[in-house]
Amino acid sequence: MTKRTAAATRGEPGLFDTESAGPAPKPATKPRPKPLKAADLPLRAPLIHGEATASLLLRTAAANAVEPERLLKALHTGRLDLPAGGVQPQQHEVRLSAGALERLAALLERPAEQLQHLPGLRAEALLDEPGAVVRIEPWSDELGGTPLPACPLCMEAGAWLAPDGHRWRPCPCGRRWTASDDGGYLLDTSLLPDLGRALLRHRDLDHRLGPAGDALVADAHQVMLWWWVSKQVAHETWRSREDALGAARHRRRAAPAVVYPEAVTLAEAMGRWEQRRRRPDASPVEWLAEVAELFEVTGIVRGREREPLRHWLLLHPAGADPVGDSTAERRWSQLPALHHRPAEPGPWRATSCLRWMFGLPLTSTTAICPHCQGRALSCLWSPAPDCPEKPAASQG
Repeated sequence: MTKRTAAATRGEPGLFDTESAGPAPKPATKPRPKPLKAADLPLRAPLIHGEATASLLLRTAAANAVEPERLLKALHTGRLDLPAGGVQPQQHEVRLSAGALERLAALLERPAEQLQHLPGLRAEALLDEPGAVVRIEPWSDELGGTPLPACPLCMEAGAWLAPDGHRWRPCPCGRRWTASDDGGYLLDTSLLPDLGRALLRHRDLDHRLGPAGDALVADAHQVMLWWWVSKQVAHETWRSREDALGAARHRRRAAPAVVYPEAVTLAEAMGRWEQRRRRPDASPVEWLAEVAELFEVTGIVRGREREPLRHWLLLHPAGADPVGDSTAERRWSQLPALHHRPAEPGPWRATSCLRWMFGLPLTSTTAICPHCQGRALSCLWSPAPDCPEKPAASQG
């Protein structure tokens, strides 16, 4: 008789008799994480101008080996619903209430006023809710509603910039062009020094004219994109730049960058019209003739190339009477109401009064404005939040 058989005969537990070994031990419960403190985030992620809030939070968490979910929950009171795949800065933005902003400032040991330089943390962007509240919201799927990748040369690889009204812009270093279309992409423009020089000229215009100069570049850029789509004006020049960027298969992606030098040239000419149109006898036809000579395209005066400038002149007519105490204020006051003063100075801050959308047919209407039925210049292509016939109480 073996030992196992003898043990079974005596009713003693044997080596293989698991049923009589007693209750199984309970699995160890996962300890609840301790509340996050500033000491848990000793490494500061440098603030990047224009960065999206989600991008800053995820960079901070990664620098300190802290789970992003733990940081987000530390800013929120109560249960926080998170996306199944986690927060992705190129897909989600994190919105905070004033109370959550205070918590973030305490954890990062930075003044709240310093953090509010970021677009998503400005006073007008905070959630109007009591207490510490965090919301994770998907970026809009409309053109211009998604973030832009940050330049890895002078910012940080993996960071994302809030669109803040723009679909593209050159990096301040002048060597990269960043865009939000198609999931976000970067263009290496270091091989095209004309684009870097255009940024310097843009800064000079902004310095001389204030925000009005930046607004004129935005207008001129819209005109150039119209001409690019229509293969008008500097088509061969733009095509050679696209080839230099290696964008022969994706020319549309390169278009906003390659038209930039000519956009600044037109903006300088627009600045001269802004000075001239103060007089009631200012002649838009004479100004168009000067632009036609500047670009060596006679059709700008009376041909089809004139069409985008015709829209611009309707919004910038002769006889404007500037007001204001400073030169910059007077120049800005001369612009039409469809221009909105940017929150901060510098190039690529203002938006255009010309509302067609690059990437959509220029002569098509995507939707009819319910207030003006598409009659207002702001709403010729799609409804605009600043429609002049929109009730005042609902604007803003």
